[in-house]
Parts: sequence; structure tokens; C-alpha cells
Amino acid sequence: MYLDRMHQGLWIWLVVASWLSTWVGEPEHQLRFRVVAPGLSPDSAVCVTGSPRAWGPWRPDGMPLHYRGDGVWEGVAALPTQTLEYKFTLGTWANEALDSRGLKRPNSVLDLTGDTVVVDTVLGWSDAQTEHPVVGQITGRLDMLGARTGPGLLAREVWVWVPPQTDPPTPIGRVLLMHDGQNVVDPHTANFGVDWGVDECLDTLVRNGTVPRTLLVTVACTAERGDDYGPGPQGQRYVDWLVSDLLPEVRDRYDVAASAPVTVAGASMGGLISFVAAERHPDVFASAICMSPAFAYAGFSYPDTLRSRSWPGNAVPLWIDNGTVGLEEQLQPGVDAMGTLLDELGHPHIVRIYRGARHFEADWGARMDEALRWVQNRERDSGL
Repeated sequence: MYLDRMHQGLWIWLVVASWLSTWVGEPEHQLRFRVVAPGLSPDSAVCVTGSPRAWGPWRPDGMPLHYRGDGVWEGVAALPTQTLEYKFTLGTWANEALDSRGLKRPNSVLDLTGDTVVVDTVLGWSDAQTEHPVVGQITGRLDMLGARTGPGLLAREVWVWVPPQTDPPTPIGRVLLMHDGQNVVDPHTANFGVDWGVDECLDTLVRNGTVPRTLLVTVACTAERGDDYGPGPQGQRYVDWLVSDLLPEVRDRYDVAASAPVTVAGASMGGLISFVAAERHPDVFASAICMSPAFAYAGFSYPDTLRSRSWPGNAVPLWIDNGTVGLEEQLQPGVDAMGTLLDELGHPHIVRIYRGARHFEADWGARMDEALRWVQNRERDSGL
């Protein structure tokens, strides 16, 4: 996944961190790129961008390649062992390598464990109008509530997915509230043309009787995502607005009983603010799902913050997970630190690591089934 407005705050912090940190005592491997780009002008700025710290994570001009003649560009990087993501650009996000269909390529993934040579041919490059391929569809009924806002917050779109009715009919028995709502259900509004697919996940779980009829409420991010989803004053205002304004409106509009439990969920900084929501309002949220959470980055550590104010924990079950590719590796220390703190507090939680998983909507959606099953069972065990 590359830099866009949705992830801008976190990426900037990680870029700063990459300037301040170095790989110490780790063996390095030579990673050589050889890109064949027929018809491209020899003075073109062919670059490799990706997750390695040495490239300034996801800078579009991260590692420039050098023209060697005959339509060939080459470059060599010295990197430690890691699983990395990369793609090719002409130095800006407006000009990415295209696939054989003329669509922007997905990220390539490479397990770097020794000296490696990557040879690729790029026949075309995007312009500002080129779109990502759209993958998936909307399953079931999705209502657009329009823009909503609260004190000190920018307006943002809200969508509600309505679960299928059961036989015999049953009322809505649960609410799932998710951040970055533009990426959750509709691939046409998703940043990269790929949504989480939570509509398909819930549709199957409800029809199978695995979970009660679950109303999915998705709230879009704004240009102030970094502040909205952070633990500071604006993040607190955002969470309080969800609790005091949005959830009551949704319960009233869709006739959801006050007793129906609410799970809050998100990924990356959305995972962090989901934790903050459960921490701040344990009386409202019955559980939280924190995927690839940004618990620590660029000198910030939320586990340390919680320790400094002697947070005692609470009874809200927490699902915490992470992948192992690219940015996921950089977020792992924060996941480990939070897991240690929760163990010490005896706070109900689980930490799952998914080998080969990326920091990407499709990867998060693939494990939502397991996360939803876990939080429901844990809430039941806790008597919630």
C-alpha cells in the first residue's frame, strides 16, 4: 500500500522514524533491480518505492534507478533480511507501472533472505487519470446517511449496511462500528479499489446463524485522519462524538435495542482509535477489534502512555492482530508492548500474528470472520 490521504499521518511519522533509526548489527543483502521499459525516454526518472526504511517508506522516488542503455534501468540496494513490498514509479504517484491490462499494479512482495536480482518489464505508466482496478461488489443493502460532524471535527460520510432478515424474523442483535468507512463495503469508494468485504463476511455469518443480525456502521476518515484517530484531544472528541451523537442516531433510525452490544473496529491508526474507544467508553463498547494497530511509532508509545497514568485496564475484550510484511514489521514492537501490558493487567485480550499478511484492506478483511467469532464468544464468556 502506498501513500495516500488516508494513511498520510502515519506514513509521515514512519518516514521521520526512518531518518532517525538505522539497522545495527544485521547482515545486509544486495537487492538488484533490472527494469526493462521499452520506448521510455532515457532521461526518465525510473524509481523503486516500497516499505524498506532505507527508501523512506513509500516515498514515490524512494530509490532511483540508473539508465544503462537499450531501455534498461538498474539499481542496487543493501538491505537487511525482511519481507518487503515494492512497486515502480517515474518518481511520482501520478506515474506508476501498469500491468498488461493498463491498470495500476498491486504491490509486489519479496522475502529478502540473501542476494537477490529482480528483473521486470514495464510496458506502460499511469497518468493522473488512471484508476485502480475495482475488485468486489456490495452484497446486500447499504444506506448512505450523508455527512455527519461534531464539535471540532470535519464532516465525514457515514454508511450503514443492513443485515439480511432471518427465518423466523429477528431484531438486530449487534452493532459493528468501523473507521475508514469508505474502504469497508464498497470497492468503488475504497482508496485502492479493494474493500474489506465485511458485507460478505457478515452476510455469511448472519445467514449461518453464527452471529446475530449485525448492523454495520462505517464512518469515513477525513483529511485530519492522523488527529482524529490519535489518542490526543481530537481523537477523544471523535470517540465521544461516536458515542454521544452517531450511535444514538443509528439505534433510533434502525430500531436497535439499547441492550444490543457494540463492537468497534479498525486497522492501522483505526486500530489505535478502536482501542482508545474501548478504553474511554467501556460502558458503551462491548469489545474492540484492533487490526495492525499503530500502538507505537516514531518515538510514540501508547503502552508507555497508559503505564505513565497507571491505567488499570477494564473488562472490554480486545482482539489485536498484525501481519508480517512491510509496515506490519515496523508496527510489531508496539503490538508486543501492548500485549505485555494487557497480560500484566489481566485484561481480556488475544494477540494473533498472520504470516505473510500485508498492511492492506483485503488482508484485514480476510481475518474479520475469525475476529468477530472471537469477540462474540469472549463477550458471552464474560457475561456481556
